Amino acid sequence: MTAPVLDPVRTAPARRTQPRPAREARPELRVVRTDETINEAARARFVRQFVVVATVIAALCLFGVVVFHVLLTQNQFRLDKLQEQSLERQAEYDRLRLEVAELESPDRVVAAAQVLGMVTPPKVTYLTPTVEPGTAEADRTNVAPREGTAEESSWSTVKPHLADG
Repeated sequence: MTAPVLDPVRTAPARRTQPRPAREARPELRVVRTDETINEAARARFVRQFVVVATVIAALCLFGVVVFHVLLTQNQFRLDKLQEQSLERQAEYDRLRLEVAELESPDRVVAAAQVLGMVTPPKVTYLTPTVEPGTAEADRTNVAPREGTAEESSWSTVKPHLADG
């Protein structure tokens, strides 16, 4: 199928050869607003202002939420750092307690005393108070040997010197 060929002479529109008439000067037109159009304009202005204010408030709220999360994250980092320092200090405290326990151990004290030239006594005597607690005599340092030893005889001579102190 072939398209029909149109005759270019017949299909061309007729051209104007006459000049256009001059336009008459028209008065300037203006829109006269009625009460109804004024109310619509005021309502449209109010809606625009409301949308702008609502957008600003929403942006400020969103900014506030972002600032709050930033502060929360910073404080979480600070808390993690403090917890890490606390664990380090606790480990150091435990290490120092172990060191103190080792330094205070009787075996170490005896070894240090022997290095300094001290000797272990043949017998150890523990002293206990001889008076009732709460009396005036109990306030002074009155102690007597618990086991019967040779020190009991010398105790009566040493006691007056201790009581004066």
